Amino acid sequence: MPEIHQPVPPDVAAPAAPASTTVLARPTVPATPSLPRPRRSRVLARWAIRGLGVLAVITAVAGAAWAYRAQQDKKAAGPPPKTVASPGTRTEVVETETLSVPPEVIRSLGIRTAPAAAAKAARPLPPLQGTLAIDNARQARIHSPFAGVVVALGTPDEGETEEATGGTGPRGLEQGDRVKADQLLAVVWSKDLGEKKSELVDAVSKLKVDRETLERLRKLGETVVSGKMILDAEAAVRAGENAVARIEDTLRAWRLPKKEIEGLVAEAERLGSGQARRELTAGKTWARVEIRAPFAGVILERNTNVRDVVDTAADLFRLADLSKLTVWAQVYEDDLPTFLALKRPHPWDVRLPARPDFKPAGRLEHIGDIIDPLQHTALARGTVDNADGSLRVGQFVTVTVAVEPRGGEVEIPTAALVEDGTQSVVFVRPDPADSRFVRRKVEVSRRQHDVVYLAPPSALGGVRPGEQVVVGGAIQLNQVLTDAGPTAAAKK
Repeated sequence: MPEIHQPVPPDVAAPAAPASTTVLARPTVPATPSLPRPRRSRVLARWAIRGLGVLAVITAVAGAAWAYRAQQDKKAAGPPPKTVASPGTRTEVVETETLSVPPEVIRSLGIRTAPAAAAKAARPLPPLQGTLAIDNARQARIHSPFAGVVVALGTPDEGETEEATGGTGPRGLEQGDRVKADQLLAVVWSKDLGEKKSELVDAVSKLKVDRETLERLRKLGETVVSGKMILDAEAAVRAGENAVARIEDTLRAWRLPKKEIEGLVAEAERLGSGQARRELTAGKTWARVEIRAPFAGVILERNTNVRDVVDTAADLFRLADLSKLTVWAQVYEDDLPTFLALKRPHPWDVRLPARPDFKPAGRLEHIGDIIDPLQHTALARGTVDNADGSLRVGQFVTVTVAVEPRGGEVEIPTAALVEDGTQSVVFVRPDPADSRFVRRKVEVSRRQHDVVYLAPPSALGGVRPGEQVVVGGAIQLNQVLTDAGPTAAAKK
């Protein structure tokens, strides 16, 4: 490579050496050729990029090797022990569903056990809130079978009064009065009934005359009268009998008492046509319609008074038998399977919040088929005895149903059951002297606020009567096994 000499400018030349100084000449060093600045920057950048790429590859290979080595070490060592107490005390997963807990951890977590028991005695289900109502089968709206005018009202002493407001005499029956079966409630004077009775009297009187005529003709015989006259007389008798039967049927359909109909027929036969009409229609009973109570009960409504004009559609009285009341109670959707499994009618206890000592007897009769979309409850209907009349319609009550245990059911405290939404488990301590706890799957048959009933134990799990179940600390033990996973290695 040719040497390139750069001349030294005159103004920066070295000063002259003194005369006594020997100046040694420096050897000439060939200068390195320099590149232009833009080209030098590109070369340096290229080498820097290559260096960074090599460094990244080395780092990736080293990281993968380290991760693989750590994974192999973790598999060889097994899952780490679960620490559930202070440092230095460990709860070890001895088997997949078994925990070995040191005594100090048992004390620090407050792990407690209680015995499971065979369900024997009947226990009440959670109380239901309800109200009292009138039994629809024990109430009636009372009408008059004939249109007419109210001429009298019944009185509490089983008499009657014609005064609208009572005045100085006995008062008429009012709302809240108790009446007996067949007691007089009101008297209606009906033109229709009077006319129908008159028709019956005429038909009975005519039939009586036709029968007498037929009897005389038969005595005379065909030698005196023609056979056609006898046949006509027989036809008249049959027509009269049909007319009387038709009117009697109409009166019975109008609910006229049978005794009154029979008495009316007997009087008409005794008195004869003209005399019967005059004597029978002259009395006050000819168009009299008596409205009587169909059963014993309490008058809830009185919608009429003396001199009112009424028809057959008017509700004169509303009567109810309150010796038994209906109970409407709300059954929550979660409790429906238990209630539906009961054999109905089923006895239940009714309680009044204002009278805790009062316990009337009753029974559950029906579970509704419709769920309230707002409360998610179904209506349960039953009855309660109210012979002494101390209960009132509309009162709030609390209803409790006792359920007999099913065969083989096991009863455990509610605190022993652990549920995570997918399964129900219980921790059992097989040996009270050992610190091992076993997790078992169970099937819940029904629940209460303080106890849970489990299905009989089977090969798939369950708890046997007499076994000790964990009632304190069960949630912590379940969390340890859940964190360990189903593939926890056994530690000897």
